[in-house]
Amino acid sequence: MKKRTFVLLGFGAFALILLSFLLLGFGRLVLSYETARYLSAPTMFVSFSLVLVLLVQSVLAVMGVSELE
Repeated sequence: MKKRTFVLLGFGAFALILLSFLLLGFGRLVLSYETARYLSAPTMFVSFSLVLVLLVQSVLAVMGVSELE
């Protein structure tokens, strides 16, 4: 994986987390809390998965198994 791609995925994960919190907050203004959670859950799940992938990739790069080009 290239360093630029790694950084862009990190920013993407941050943006998805921010979007999830915004969906939850604005959803609570209009809808019930449970419905707002259902709306924000998919973006939080995707961002959590992306963060885990980036964590595994960085650990593999530190161990020398994989390279960040």
